[in-house]
Amino acid sequence: MDIQNRVSNYLKESFTSDLKAGFITAVVALPLAIAFAIASGVEPQMGLYTAVIAGMLVASTGGSRYSISGPTGAMTVIILSTLHSFELEGLLLAGFLAGAFQILFGVLKLGKVVKYIPLPVISGFTSGIGAIILIGQIPNALGLVIPSKEHVWDTLYAIISSANLISTTAITICFATILLLLFLPGLMARIKYINSLPPSIIALIFSVLMVFYFKINIPLVGSIPAGLPQIQMINFNFELLMKVLPAALTIALLGSIEALLCAVVCDGMTNSKHDSNKELVGQGIANMALPFFSGIPCTAAIARSAVNIREGAKTQMSGIIHALILLMILVFLGPVAAFIPKAYLAGVLILVSLRMINVTEFKTTMNISKMDTAVLLVTFLLTVLTDLVFAVQMGMFLSIILLFIRLTNVIDIQSMESYDRTKGINATIFADPYLEKNVSVYTINGPFFFGAMNVFESKINEHMTISKPHIILRMRYVPFIDTTGIERLKSFIKASRKQHQRVYLTSVQPEVMKRMESDLELTELMEKQHVHICDSSQDALTFLKNKYGKNEI
Repeated sequence: MDIQNRVSNYLKESFTSDLKAGFITAVVALPLAIAFAIASGVEPQMGLYTAVIAGMLVASTGGSRYSISGPTGAMTVIILSTLHSFELEGLLLAGFLAGAFQILFGVLKLGKVVKYIPLPVISGFTSGIGAIILIGQIPNALGLVIPSKEHVWDTLYAIISSANLISTTAITICFATILLLLFLPGLMARIKYINSLPPSIIALIFSVLMVFYFKINIPLVGSIPAGLPQIQMINFNFELLMKVLPAALTIALLGSIEALLCAVVCDGMTNSKHDSNKELVGQGIANMALPFFSGIPCTAAIARSAVNIREGAKTQMSGIIHALILLMILVFLGPVAAFIPKAYLAGVLILVSLRMINVTEFKTTMNISKMDTAVLLVTFLLTVLTDLVFAVQMGMFLSIILLFIRLTNVIDIQSMESYDRTKGINATIFADPYLEKNVSVYTINGPFFFGAMNVFESKINEHMTISKPHIILRMRYVPFIDTTGIERLKSFIKASRKQHQRVYLTSVQPEVMKRMESDLELTELMEKQHVHICDSSQDALTFLKNKYGKNEI
């Protein structure tokens, strides 16, 4: 009875909205699915297969209510690269493995970790991919029949070599498509009955009619087989598996990043909250299933998800409805694709690629930080000019270096002598001749890890010159300590003891104390009071004054 009530309530409250949103989203997704498949170097129907299956599976199992998944621009470059390197069987295996990685990411609850990749790296990748798509669509825009190339310079060379075959008709259709996509939304918004109709469909109808009635001789998409393909097995050859593993990991990372960014955008538009780990599992399920249906790797598409929300989607059913409508189009309208000019698809993808190259983010990054700018530009150039797998690896390496540099810059070890003598702990020290003569106090600000050692060494050398017998290290502002930090701390304690100096650690944070106590040698030093642990610097001063100061009175 409860299920009947839920179904009844859904039909009354949400079905109409989901049906409208699903229909419009499917109409928007149709040309994009075909275009992204061609840009990826595979048959156009594979893009539709991907949109149908991914749309259903991710909407059913993912963690974002409004995300629409399918083939995307961000994935085309790595798909094309993998296809060139390992052919179709390698691509399908890489897609399957990428799905397995994504499920693993979700199970290990790494959803939030993926979002911590720095914006300059993401912007560099995205803009680089946009540039590659833009260059890759120039042949279609010019009416040239040039197979998809792995490297941009190969594409540019092929264009120059075929310059005598350029078609002005194809250029006209491509240019007209771009103009329609740019200016139709504003015009249609004023007309009540067509303001929800996607401009891309009007441009598509215009292009198809031009080809059909005027028998224009330019490259066309070609007829698409009706219906979904039969289930097929993929090649689980171990040698091939090891070869495609880096590409599979790159696909998984890119797909995860885009899916989670899309989910965040959807949350912002709807004031909702997604489950990042569940979303990764949903993406992984779809990517593991797609190769068995001749589908290419998928992820969530921000533009289609935004359309889904703007058209009033209320539940995940809108994503399933969008997939079912695409399936109906695939079954009944496949032959119409024989009249779709590739120049039209080039116009669509040129606009997509230009939007991926975010000039505003470039300008903002350049104004804020030279370091971020360097990371962004290097990542961008590596994405455009080298293998994408290498670009992703270098991007991750650069992000780690960037984090390391920033953490190192945060580290500061200050002598209390540089502060006001009349306030705080200095007031106590300089009011007492014994303390002033025999105590040095250092405040460690920031994480005490391997990157902080050069700062620590310089301060220690400075102290050894001063050579006071009591050394207080204030650790209230140390959020964590790593193995290198513990080892260096032990060395410092031992060296100080040989110089007949005593070390006091004050205000140690609980997590830092836990790490220190896990080291047996450091624990032994604490037990033998070769290093003293005090709750505060004032406690340390009181302790050493009472124990050692009386001897000098």
